[in-house]
Amino acid sequence: MSNVDPGPRIGALLRLSHELVHNAVFDRLGAAGYPELREAHFRILRFPGPHGARPTELARRVDTTKQALNPLLNDLERWGYIRREPDPQDGRGRVIELTERGRALLETSRALHAQFELELMARLGERRFEELLSALREIAEAQPMTDGTRRSGLT
Repeated sequence: MSNVDPGPRIGALLRLSHELVHNAVFDRLGAAGYPELREAHFRILRFPGPHGARPTELARRVDTTKQALNPLLNDLERWGYIRREPDPQDGRGRVIELTERGRALLETSRALHAQFELELMARLGERRFEELLSALREIAEAQPMTDGTRRSGLT
């Protein structure tokens, strides 16, 4: 084994790349008229988004408790991004519905992501960018080699 430091491993490189994209889009969302959002709200709004989910399902998706999620949902509701409606399948529960403002936020987020991707494509070149996307899709869809479980919620 070589004593030469190989630099960051793949997990660190993926995390650093994710943080670069996330921070760029998050900063641009603030400038685009969504300054009240914090990092924690972003977790709720990430792909596939909260629309139609029950709070307990959403808490599982973002790896938190319903009790920790509720203040964030309260914020999003107060700011006009979501509303909680009776679950049509079970009137005792509630589901999260995006409002018009919430749908506009997600559309703006998608547009900002697309803009960032174009900037990255200009930096890498189209061929390398497409190869990167292909490799990332393959990794994202891969079944884990350990316990057979798989987390959802690609960002």
